[in-house]
Amino acid sequence: MSLNMAVTDDHRHNYTRKADIVIVGNVPCQAFQNDEMWLGRALQTFGKDPAYQTILLGPAGTIPRNMTICLASSCYPGNPFNSTTSCELTTANWTLSEFHAALPESIGSPMYANNTCLPPGAIGYTQQKGCSVGGLPEYIVNATSEKQVSTALAWASQRNIRVVVKGTGHDLNGRSSGTYALSIWTHNFNGINFDSAWPSPGTNTTADVVIAGSGNNWVRIYTAAEDAGRLVVGGGASTVGLGGYIQGGGHSPMSSHYGLAADQILQNQDLLWEIRGGGAGQYGIVTEYVLKAHPAPTSAVLGKLTLFANGTDKSSIKVAWDALAVEVAGTPDLMDAGLAGQMTVMYGSQSGGILSATHQLFGYNMTAATMSSLVAPLVDRIRAQGYKTDGSIAIDLSTPTEFANFTSLFHAINPEGTTGSAGTVSMMPSRLLDREQLTDISQDQLVGYLQRALKSQTGSGGFMIFGMQGGKGPASVPAEMRGALHSSWRTAYLHAITMGASVDTTVDPQTSLTSAAKWVNENEETKWHDWAPEMGSYMNEANPFNPDFKKDYYGSSYDRLAAIKKQYDPTESLFVLTGVGSDAWDYNLNTGKLCKIH
Repeated sequence: MSLNMAVTDDHRHNYTRKADIVIVGNVPCQAFQNDEMWLGRALQTFGKDPAYQTILLGPAGTIPRNMTICLASSCYPGNPFNSTTSCELTTANWTLSEFHAALPESIGSPMYANNTCLPPGAIGYTQQKGCSVGGLPEYIVNATSEKQVSTALAWASQRNIRVVVKGTGHDLNGRSSGTYALSIWTHNFNGINFDSAWPSPGTNTTADVVIAGSGNNWVRIYTAAEDAGRLVVGGGASTVGLGGYIQGGGHSPMSSHYGLAADQILQNQDLLWEIRGGGAGQYGIVTEYVLKAHPAPTSAVLGKLTLFANGTDKSSIKVAWDALAVEVAGTPDLMDAGLAGQMTVMYGSQSGGILSATHQLFGYNMTAATMSSLVAPLVDRIRAQGYKTDGSIAIDLSTPTEFANFTSLFHAINPEGTTGSAGTVSMMPSRLLDREQLTDISQDQLVGYLQRALKSQTGSGGFMIFGMQGGKGPASVPAEMRGALHSSWRTAYLHAITMGASVDTTVDPQTSLTSAAKWVNENEETKWHDWAPEMGSYMNEANPFNPDFKKDYYGSSYDRLAAIKKQYDPTESLFVLTGVGSDAWDYNLNTGKLCKIH
């Protein structure tokens, strides 16, 4: 039987889980091809089950597409899956996340689907591989109701079939797809309703909220919020969806003011504690969120501070490293003063052989002059050390640009036609850093950590991002709203990411990812643990093969999450890399098998 906890009449929580599932035998692997429990054979009997119609019938009695159709099939002889999307259109749009988001089986990081049926020219494409379902799910439930979702969950669990969840497919770590799986597509849960007097559960008070389907992306939410005169804490990229983003924590351009997206959920604390940062695709499926709505800012400001070495000689590079350390150490003060944003640092081959940093700054309810005055002391601290006068480096604080609202600023940092993050290959270990790692150590120590972090596998150059998503916002979230989110967020200022691993796209993904993960775990993860041993990481942008994922991604919440997982997913149908309990399983991309480790 299934437990459907979706409440649609009062919008308190639409969260579909399954419980009391009967385990079919003592099977060491989830169902796969040629196995008697495999999805295709099971569906032969499923079609005679009344529940089949419950799942497949869509609006007005239509039958949504349920068989996986490989998008790039049209690029192969005979178009084996009868794709209706031309090869030309597929190839032209392959790197656009919004293109993949609109299709039920397509995902933004195809390497985690074993580079299945890629179009010519795509990263990882080989003609010999051909076009097959491969690492994509076998069948897809194009869900439009909570009943469809709960029925599909119960049915798959009773038959030892893996379940995966896709909203937009923006996920960077392969959590939106799975071989031989039943995929539940939440794309069509896209309602948006603002309510300024929503009754808070268990209280006599009301709250200003937005009730939003998990299939939405943040552009839709921000546009609706602007029309309603509100602001919602959401993603910083236009193609990010609500579903997995919020469940993994969800850092935001507004996080340093209001906390993370997971901190905005206004449902029953005991019931839905795990979705406030406990990870996506593991315990159940969220179809709708009730989130805090905040007053819209009266203005938004975008600024830029750049720093780069004027030469490649040792003296210039040393001065640049010292200047970078001063800037990084000064960022928490900028955040305490009300600024947000992110800083991108490049070194070596990534930036023409020099060290460079571009600091994008956001300000709300302020003027351009105010932002400039807030940043000026940091620039002065760099100049006071003689860095400007000797010509070794260049520092430039551009005149900030003012916008009438947050949405206009958001579109400025996500210009139309620049959503191309799909189809790329990367592995991004990350770490949360607080003042202990940024301001409470010597400048020489900070330089040393920065140099280690920016050392890539090839040794030719490095790339690093500092997100200004911590600070006062996460620290001030009331205890009863904090949920399962890693406690490091409450003291962190910066979310730091490095991308130094070399991912070989000329070999199969299993070999390539295994090799890259080995280097990351032996090198980059050790750097993070040396720099910030007691801090955690942001699981949505992190190494999916981190052996210390329990401590780094879940922290003190792990044991409670494991108990919740056991209660609501006893057959462990919901598997994701570095998910709760995932260390008990082995997922092989070459065979597609997901098997228990003995």
